[in-house]
Amino acid sequence: MVSQKTIEIVKATAPIIREKGEEITRRMYEITFAERPDYKRSFETTWMQHLDGGEQAHKLAAAVYAYATHIDRLDELAMAVKTIAHRHVETRILPEQYPLIGEKLLQAMKDVLQDAATDEVISAWAEAYTALADIFIQKEKAIYQQEDRELTERLAKANKPETSG
Repeated sequence: MVSQKTIEIVKATAPIIREKGEEITRRMYEITFAERPDYKRSFETTWMQHLDGGEQAHKLAAAVYAYATHIDRLDELAMAVKTIAHRHVETRILPEQYPLIGEKLLQAMKDVLQDAATDEVISAWAEAYTALADIFIQKEKAIYQQEDRELTERLAKANKPETSG
């Protein structure tokens, strides 16, 4: 997972994440969509109301803060992770999208936090983001596989000739 030093740094940044989190996530959406406008499609059925993230930015900020405060107790976030993973699958978020989002989140942290976003803080958040992204990618992979199995079974039943007796 993540190093003890990263846990300590991320937890230490929780108060500023709580204070500036929504500004960070709005900035992240702004720079992400400027670079990849196609990513907006994933949010067409979410709470996204504005180009800057709208309500979605608020929800992401709350999730980032929850992660910062629970990074050493992830089991307490299990239900939230499950809910978010299912939502990611519904909106067809793919593993290859995580690196760009992480990069833009870190860039937004630098933009908003400025001097408080030291190299050490950004490095810790990079490690923390990668660990959380891996959790989501694995959880979402399992959900996609389950959906594929269920669809395959339904198709097999639909194509099975009926026998008369």
